Amino acid sequence: MVNDLISTLEMSIADVNADYLGVKRIILMENAGRGLAEFIWEICNEKYCSSIVIIAGKGGNGGDGMVAARHLANKAKVSLYLVGAKEDIKKDSTRKNWKILENLSHSINVKEVSDPVDLNKINISKKTIIVDALFGTGVRGEITGHYSKVISYINSCETKGAIIICVDTPSGINPNTGQKANIFVKGHYTAVFHKQKQGLTAENSGKIKVISIGIPPEAEFIVGPGDLLALSNKKKWVKKGDQGKILVIGGNEKYSGAPALAAMGALQAGSDLVTIIAPKHVSHAIRSYTPEFIVDSYPSSHLTTESLPFQQMKETDSIVLGPGLGRHPDTQKAVDKILKFTKTHDIPLVIDADALHLINRSQLYSKVILTPHAGEFAVLTGITLPSGFSSFSERLNAVLKATKDSPAVWLVKGPWDIISRSEKYKINKSGVPEMSRGGTGDILAGLTAGFATKTKNLFYAATISAFINGKAGELSRRDFSTSNLLTKIPEALQSSWNFISED
Repeated sequence: MVNDLISTLEMSIADVNADYLGVKRIILMENAGRGLAEFIWEICNEKYCSSIVIIAGKGGNGGDGMVAARHLANKAKVSLYLVGAKEDIKKDSTRKNWKILENLSHSINVKEVSDPVDLNKINISKKTIIVDALFGTGVRGEITGHYSKVISYINSCETKGAIIICVDTPSGINPNTGQKANIFVKGHYTAVFHKQKQGLTAENSGKIKVISIGIPPEAEFIVGPGDLLALSNKKKWVKKGDQGKILVIGGNEKYSGAPALAAMGALQAGSDLVTIIAPKHVSHAIRSYTPEFIVDSYPSSHLTTESLPFQQMKETDSIVLGPGLGRHPDTQKAVDKILKFTKTHDIPLVIDADALHLINRSQLYSKVILTPHAGEFAVLTGITLPSGFSSFSERLNAVLKATKDSPAVWLVKGPWDIISRSEKYKINKSGVPEMSRGGTGDILAGLTAGFATKTKNLFYAATISAFINGKAGELSRRDFSTSNLLTKIPEALQSSWNFISED
């Protein structure tokens, strides 16, 4: 899975997950700043510069500039101007590097800038390098106020012959699309970290230099708490249903627990309106699990084309199809119609358990998430996956080969889960052996449907649900049961968000 371009979301996820793997974020900042300093010094030698002026913001980009200032202090005359007040620095690693600079006032000219007019006092010449460490990848939309004036100042330095080097992304350029804000830094060079951001070009960023900062490859393909960054922020002003309307279609004359567990998984993912459609004779048993979800029923003992809830499907945000569904020939016809209907109406569909035995793979579309275990994977593909950690590479390659032409997301369950779509894949290592118990897959399907309503990228709905389900399993291992696993999901989510916000 080699890709020389990266989105800002993928970069943020890799940054957090590298920390989760043990490469701390302050180390990454140190590596970024040192690499930036080496690049600046290379240009400085080419252009015979005598002074370096770093314009730093209060975020991670500014922190990178602060580290660079420290590494350049023995080589050139260095000044760093913090735009704003030091008290407003929220990122821990940036705050630590600012405090270091405050102790180095003999070798580095360090100042806070509350009024951009003060920047005009800086002596700029053809031998000056200006470093834009203002925003980096973190700015979107129109730039106004002080920041607009700062960018205008940076650009004005070119008329005096200064060389402008941007850090990671020129301030005012959208790193995902390349779109230019109302005002943006017109850099001669851009030093990008880890990988080139997908929206950057020579036209909007000048000469681009990619700097390795020590993010390990695993940070991009091992699932971690960083994946949760793909979830949209919860709105402050909401009504019932705004956090996700989930429909679970499952249950038959033998199984009432499976659809209930899927529904409870969806609720734990933050969905606020969950409905189960099941045969009438098991609907009472399903209702007994909790009053938190709605249970509707149909008269037949199994799902048929006549009992399909088309209006409810049309009004839902995502659907779980399969837990406890059964494999009656009539049900297979109903599953076929559900696939056609959800594809037509562009509805996310999580297919699990019995439904995996009934689908036609040719009907899969981009908003389908399949959640097979090894046996169900064999039914779908005809491929028997090797087992055991020593054979995991073979297992991974078999999954990728079988799914590369599929438009759907595949979440192949196992001791290590494999999530794939086309050539993109991730491995989830969270979980415990006790999770082989029945019911955990139903919860996973519900979680996946719940998270599918909170991200535009269903690949991440699958990675997040696998990770959180596994972490909840780890938290409940001492007295493991599906009920305990369910109760630990909020703790697993909160601990992941806490890890993300540590810096």
